[in-house]
Amino acid sequence: MRYHRCLVLAALLVLSAEAQGQVGSPRGLIGFNGTLARPIGEFQNYVDWGGGLGLYGVVNLDRRNQIGLRFGGTMLVYGHERFSTRLLPATGRIWVDVSTDNFIFDFGVGPQITFGHGPLRPYAYGTAGLAYFATVSSVNGVDGGPDFAHTTNFDDVTYSLTGGGGILLALSRRVSLDLSAQWTLNGEVDYLTRGDIVDNRDGSITVYPVRSQANLMTFRFGLAIVL
Repeated sequence: MRYHRCLVLAALLVLSAEAQGQVGSPRGLIGFNGTLARPIGEFQNYVDWGGGLGLYGVVNLDRRNQIGLRFGGTMLVYGHERFSTRLLPATGRIWVDVSTDNFIFDFGVGPQITFGHGPLRPYAYGTAGLAYFATVSSVNGVDGGPDFAHTTNFDDVTYSLTGGGGILLALSRRVSLDLSAQWTLNGEVDYLTRGDIVDNRDGSITVYPVRSQANLMTFRFGLAIVL
């Protein structure tokens, strides 16, 4: 449901931008994208592909709209587990689904250079910031409905450096198709993967975190809206 809300909000931003008649001098742009993540290096030994959503903005710093300050973040899911169990030990009449997701949330700031002024504009950027790794478990009824309880089982924070580039392909005066790729260097971090949480018979859990670098290549497809 959270992903659906993000997509609806993005669509409303596109419609709002198109509805504005006066273009003027662009102050920057805002972009959103779907993201496919491929672990590289040590991270590839523990994690397969992941996916998520990204949001970024660029503030123009020169009159030619070629040099800007980029800031943005990404939410990635790189692992998921799900099982059903009784809600109460005393009765099996109420069953719930327990879901566990492994997340990476990152945020960074840095320069972006955009080339040209035509309908096809390449760009390159680099950012520095933080990456937050978290494993969260939630509970909802087996017949559906929203989560009614959740717990962060494990988390850690590391620095994050990125370098990337892409192309903006104009679809209208204010909206462009955005295709890009990004390399992300995360420092050593502790994190959990699928199967790293063990449920004990007494109701407690034991976690077996992995410690390694968590570098990624991400491939992004989305829209950019001129402000």
